[in-house]
Amino acid sequence: MKQVLSFEQMKHLQELGLYHIYTLQDILDKLPCFIGNEVLTMQKLADSYTCLYMESYTRSMINITESKELIDAAYEMLCWCIENGYVKVENE
Repeated sequence: MKQVLSFEQMKHLQELGLYHIYTLQDILDKLPCFIGNEVLTMQKLADSYTCLYMESYTRSMINITESKELIDAAYEMLCWCIENGYVKVENE
């Protein structure tokens, strides 16, 4: 299981204005628990992981990412959250 982001992934986050993010825990700490009524949800499937924001009752989703590695699915979700203004960043 992949434990840390690749150099390219860390560089991309820096380009987005987020620094010192290296591990899955770092990413999870930055992701919002909720976006509106949608809750952050992670799932392990047969051969991949998904990271999504889903409304509990209607099961509607605003975004979903999927990868063979949980850290990569979470990274893609963090990038989406930054690009869509759900995670605020400051240049350090």
